[in-house]
Amino acid sequence: MKPRDIAQAVGLVEGSTSQRVLLGVEGLDVASHNAFGEHVAVEAGTDVAALARRAAHVASEGERVAVVARAVDLAAARGELARIAARGLPVVVHALTEPGGTGTPASESGIAPALTLGDLPWGMLVGASVGDAVDLSLVARRAAEDSGCPFFVIHERLHVHSLEPAAAPSRELVEAFLGGPRPPPRTAETHERAFAERAPFALASAMRELESLTARRHDVIERVPSSDAPLGLVGIGALGDSLLADVDRQRAAGHDVAAVRVVAWRPFPGARLVKAFQRALAITVLEGVDRPLAANGPLAVQLKAAFADALTWAPDYPGIGRIPRIVSGVVSSRRELEASDLDAVVHNLVADERGKRSFVLGGEASVSLESPTVPRTAGRFFAFRGLTQRRDSAVAAASLCASVLGSVLGARTQVAVRAVGDDEGGGFAFDLLAGKDRPRGVHARHAVRVVALGHPGALAQGNALARLAAGGMVALPSRSRAADAVWGEVPPWAKAILFDRGARVVGWSPDADEPWGLAAAFAGIALAAAAADRGLAAGRTVDGGVVEREVAEAMRAHGDASQASSERGSRAARAAFETHVEVPRSTVDREDDGVRLGRRDSRAAASER
Repeated sequence: MKPRDIAQAVGLVEGSTSQRVLLGVEGLDVASHNAFGEHVAVEAGTDVAALARRAAHVASEGERVAVVARAVDLAAARGELARIAARGLPVVVHALTEPGGTGTPASESGIAPALTLGDLPWGMLVGASVGDAVDLSLVARRAAEDSGCPFFVIHERLHVHSLEPAAAPSRELVEAFLGGPRPPPRTAETHERAFAERAPFALASAMRELESLTARRHDVIERVPSSDAPLGLVGIGALGDSLLADVDRQRAAGHDVAAVRVVAWRPFPGARLVKAFQRALAITVLEGVDRPLAANGPLAVQLKAAFADALTWAPDYPGIGRIPRIVSGVVSSRRELEASDLDAVVHNLVADERGKRSFVLGGEASVSLESPTVPRTAGRFFAFRGLTQRRDSAVAAASLCASVLGSVLGARTQVAVRAVGDDEGGGFAFDLLAGKDRPRGVHARHAVRVVALGHPGALAQGNALARLAAGGMVALPSRSRAADAVWGEVPPWAKAILFDRGARVVGWSPDADEPWGLAAAFAGIALAAAAADRGLAAGRTVDGGVVEREVAEAMRAHGDASQASSERGSRAARAAFETHVEVPRSTVDREDDGVRLGRRDSRAAASER
């Protein structure tokens, strides 16, 4: 499967299920024929209200239709969207969010403009990954057609460029799940309250049916772990996914904490949330919507209302005797979430009444949190960071490495491309996670097991080794073929870090200027490191011939690399896999003077804090 981003996944699934796709955004590729062999009509426009009106017309004639637009543009179509709901038309609208930036109001950044549509009588599902973009689109379609309630699917596009392997739904899956190429006849106009009765059952049924067909479990909330805990974390979208991903690390550090990600914003699963946290003492709600003049953010308000209903014995709610302390946290729209931020959130929660009842990560010091000092651990997934000077090289390497680790080792992969600050060497990084289970969360991890530097200047400024885990591996660019010569090229401050963390050091030659050649070399060194990981390789034998063949096939499948570059790239991948030079640990251990000198450097000293 080719790694795709969220927008590509939306085009993939609607190209398989819809008969007409209305685009209010550019750059979305949709297949010419759906899974049933029917022609998919694609119409584009900048007037989102007109697109919604057009969607209502074709849906009333029995076509399966989808609208794809920016979340911030959908406000202009509120009237048309309300009329779609009043007519009970099974329309699915994909709302693509945009990350915040300098000069962009918080109300127009991230998930905020999408949630303002929550007062419309539409169902609303919030995705967190490429996999969610495919599965929740299918769920929304089935639920809309079963209930007559139209659905939004919100897709968060973040500061990082996230990629994950995804395939188009097959005809067998679409036919079994949706019942054929034509949606049911449109329902008669009905009162909006009827949606509140039908939509929850239709949504639950769709999620159960998709699980039975694909073995991929979905629910209106996701919870990790399933047992009760005195401390809780709640989030929605990508933030919620990061909370789920970080729970194991926090519990390993001694914090008895559970996390919940809210998937269904409408209908809101208030009773389920209360049941999940009815024994909790304190809960932090972390969200990306900042409403400074409101009591709290929208998710915190909904959670508090749910607990108030439970305390007053509202129907369908579990009975409780107390409401836990609820902390409201916001992540600034201009900030990329870090693992250290999650440490600060948990640290604030365990501080009891000494902690802040509300905070803004990335805000002014008076409302932000201080990050505690914690050990840097890489976690249970194979974590690989590649550093390049150009973004296009990082994107190509990310896509190729995710493909070949999946094809060669059968791993589930996820990769995020992000800009790197000067304090960590500058340029761009692609952070790859691979494991037997699906990796979650695209936040920047504390530590990675492998750091591969794609250009010699990576150690010239900043500390590109800051996130290297203890016992990890560093691949240094070098033309030297002798271990001592490779080690001699390492600056003293880096020697100190490598010595203190017990790291493996290898020299490799990413000898290519164009993006796909460099990407292929990265794939070779990533496979060399992953093949040595017992948990990931699981006894699979990987040799140079396998690497060369799989990289060549992956490059051809991507379509962005020419035949000649595919052949050159496959040879570069094999060379990186087979001919890298490892520095013996004895060579590192005898560098006493150099290590002592290197520890005086501020970069080495800071990395140990």
